[in-house]
Amino acid sequence: MFRYALYASVGAVIGSLGRYEVGLAIPHNSTTDFPWATFSVNVLGALIIGVLSQRDRVMTNDGLRHFCVTGVLGGFTTFSALAVETIQLSSRPIVCVVYVLATFGVGLAATSFGRKVTSQ
Repeated sequence: MFRYALYASVGAVIGSLGRYEVGLAIPHNSTTDFPWATFSVNVLGALIIGVLSQRDRVMTNDGLRHFCVTGVLGGFTTFSALAVETIQLSSRPIVCVVYVLATFGVGLAATSFGRKVTSQ
């Protein structure tokens, strides 16, 4: 069990560093701009999870699954930033609603697309 926690931890460091780099590449003003960095990592993470969910090698190997899905993608995607940015955008209700609906809608579509592309 400790081994899987270690795999997830190492993966989370890698994913978090990737998330940090995207944040540097796509900066935004938290109260006026659409949070493209968070939106991008969440959608990309959803797409990759869709792909990985169709890979038996990943999903049946506990160590690989903990490293890739729990660790890397868990560290890369960010629900907490989504929550904070949604609250920060609450003074702009239309942008706020678009952000939440787009994140979940496009994220679900990306996961579905990843699954379909990989299963062929």
